Amino acid sequence: MGAEGERRGVPGGSGAAAAATPGAELAALVSAVRPEGGYDVLTLAVPAGRSWGRARPGQLLVVPGDPARGAVLPRVLWLAGVQVDPLHGTTIQVVLPEDEARGWPVGSTVRLLGPLGRGFALPAQPVDVVIVAHEESAVPVPWLVSLLRERGCTVHVLLPADDADRRPDPGPLRRLATGVALTSGENLPAALGSMLGAVDPSLVLTLGPAPVVRTVAEQSRGRVVRVTAVDPGAPVVCGTGICGACDLEVADDPAARRVRPCVEGPVVPGEWLLAASTGVARASR
Repeated sequence: MGAEGERRGVPGGSGAAAAATPGAELAALVSAVRPEGGYDVLTLAVPAGRSWGRARPGQLLVVPGDPARGAVLPRVLWLAGVQVDPLHGTTIQVVLPEDEARGWPVGSTVRLLGPLGRGFALPAQPVDVVIVAHEESAVPVPWLVSLLRERGCTVHVLLPADDADRRPDPGPLRRLATGVALTSGENLPAALGSMLGAVDPSLVLTLGPAPVVRTVAEQSRGRVVRVTAVDPGAPVVCGTGICGACDLEVADDPAARRVRPCVEGPVVPGEWLLAASTGVARASR
C-alpha cells in the first residue's frame, strides 16, 4: 500500500473536490475593493447558485475576452473566497494587481464564468499540512488555510517568489497559519527541505507554475501531494479546455494518456507531474 493508503485522513482518489459545473456566463457587481500590499482584494456580488456553495480553493474564474474593451484574450483568475449568505446574498473574492484593479471600480459590472475545475479536497480528519504557493498563485491560500484550520489541521505555508513585489501580502496568512516562511525561487529546494524535515506533513499542497510544482512534488515523494497543474499567469490560458496550453502527458500510463488539467484539474495528484511532460517541453528537447 502506498503513501496515500498509509496516511489516514488525507484525500484519496484523484485528490480533488468534485468539479463544479459552471452555468452560463454571469454578471458580477463589484461591491467592495480594499488594498492589500501591491494588490487589491475585490468583493463581487454574484447570482446565487448551488455551484458557489460547493466551490473550493484551487478553482478558477474566467473573464471572457471583450475586444471592445481592448481585451482580446480571456483573463483567468484564482477564486480567492466565497461567502454564501441566504439573507445578504452570495459574494466571491478575487485579487488583482493594483493597476489592473483600477479597471474594476466599485459599482461596475464584470462578466464572469465560474467556478471552473476541481479544487483541493479537504482532509476527513486533522493532519499536518504544508502549502507551497508561488507569487500570485498564493491568492487562494488564506481561504484554503481557513478551511483546513476549521478541520483541526496544523498548516505551515512556504511562499517562494522570484520577484518579491509579486508576492501577496503575507500578513493575513500569518494570522491564520501555524507558520509562514518566505523564500526566493532559487532557494525553494532548501527552504522546502527544511520545512518538510521540521513539520513532517502527511499532506503537501502546492500552487504555482510547472517548475515550482514539479520541484515540490519531487521533494515530497512518499507523502500525499496535490498540485495545481494550471498557471493562470501563463501567457495563454483559457481556463475552459479549449486552448490546450496546459496539456500533460502522463508518461507512466500504459495508454500514454494525455490530460487537460483545466478540465480534469486544476488540482491533480503530484505524481502526474513527476511522470508527465508537456508537449512544449518535449518539443524543446
